Amino acid sequence: MTAAQPPLIKGPAKGQSVMAEESKGINYARLALGAGLVAIAAVSIAVFVPRRRLAFVTEPLTGLAKLPVAAAVTAWAVRLWQDATAPQAPVFDDLRPFDEF
Repeated sequence: MTAAQPPLIKGPAKGQSVMAEESKGINYARLALGAGLVAIAAVSIAVFVPRRRLAFVTEPLTGLAKLPVAAAVTAWAVRLWQDATAPQAPVFDDLRPFDEF
């Protein structure tokens, strides 16, 4: 880069803002992709791993389900889901104050 060339600007063009749908909130496409990958992994394990070997491998893990940590992780996941699906106030892209009467 020389002194005559302006620096390269990455991101939105000058004077443009990123739409609220793209920049804020939960990205449901990523959430669906992650859920699909988890489902594919679970089905592939169920299809390709024999039951005896799977039972042998998961036997030490059955005790973990009874621990309080498992309940805490489950409660955390449920809370994340509730936050993701909770109704939200409208998002305004023009930065005006929003007052409810």
